[in-house]
Amino acid sequence: MKYYLGIDGGGTKTTAAVSDEKGNILLKKVGKTINFYSVGMENARANLLSVIEDIYKETGEITFESVFVGCSALDREADTETLISLCGDIKAKKIKMDSDLFVALKSVENAVCPCVAICGTGSMVIGEDENGSIKFKGGWGHIIGDEGSGYAIAVNALKCCSIFCDSGEESPLLEKAKEYFGVEDFRQAIDKIYSPETTKDVLAGFAVVVQKVAEDGDIFAQSIIVNEAHNFARTVFSLLGEIEKCSVLALYGGVFQHNELFRETFTEDICEIYPDLEIRLLTIPPEEGALKIAREMK
Repeated sequence: MKYYLGIDGGGTKTTAAVSDEKGNILLKKVGKTINFYSVGMENARANLLSVIEDIYKETGEITFESVFVGCSALDREADTETLISLCGDIKAKKIKMDSDLFVALKSVENAVCPCVAICGTGSMVIGEDENGSIKFKGGWGHIIGDEGSGYAIAVNALKCCSIFCDSGEESPLLEKAKEYFGVEDFRQAIDKIYSPETTKDVLAGFAVVVQKVAEDGDIFAQSIIVNEAHNFARTVFSLLGEIEKCSVLALYGGVFQHNELFRETFTEDICEIYPDLEIRLLTIPPEEGALKIAREMK
C-alpha cells in the first residue's frame, strides 16, 4: 500500500492527515504550530517531529510516497534549506512545502478564480487569476501586519486594558485579561506578556476571550472586533481588485469560523463593493487539501 501525508501548519496548531492511494483517510493527528517565525526553527521542527512520531506509533516508520506541507510562515514554496531544516525527520520519496494559504486555495471547489481569506493567529488572502497565476496580499506578520487576526484583536484588547488599568476604570475586558494571565493586578501581567515563553499563539488566544466579552455586550470588545474586520476587508479589497473574475471568496481560520460579529462585519464590507461575489466558509479541512496536493505530486 502507498501512503500519503498532508500537513496544515497554522499559526496555533498543526494538523496532519494520512491517506492511501485511493484517497481514503486513515488517520489524523494534531500538534503545536510549526510557524518557525513565531516559535523558532528548533521548536517548529520539534513540534512537527512530535506529530510525525504520533503517526508512526500507529503506522510504523513507513516511507510516504509523497508529502505536502502547508506552513503559515511561508508565502511561497520553501527553498531546499528551509524544507530540510523543518521537515528533515519525515521519511518520504517526495516532499514539498508551501504557504498554508496555497493549501486552502486548492481546497476551494466549484469556483472560477477562487480566493481564500484566512484569519487565524495571523491573516492573509490568496487567489488565482484567470491565467493560473497565484497572487496574495497581507501576510506581513504580527509586527507590521496581520490585520484582523487573532493576534491583532488580542493585542488591541490588551492595549485597552492598559488604559483601563491606568485610569482606574472597571472593565469586563480588564477583569478577563487578569484571569487569562493569572494575575490580580494587570501590571503584573507585563512580565508574562513580554516573556519569551509567551509565544504569538498564546497572546492570540486572548482573542477568544475578547469575543466572549463582546458577545456579553461589552462595547469596547465589540469595537475592537469590528475595527479589525474593517481593516482586513481593506486587505482583501486590494486582491479582489486584481482578480476581477473571482466567483468565490472562501473564509478560513478560527476568527472567521467562530467569531460571528467579525465574520458578519467583514462580509458586509465585501458585499457592499462586490454584491455578486459568493462568500462562504471553507468546508474542506486544509489538511485534506494538502493530502490532495500530495497525491497529485509528480
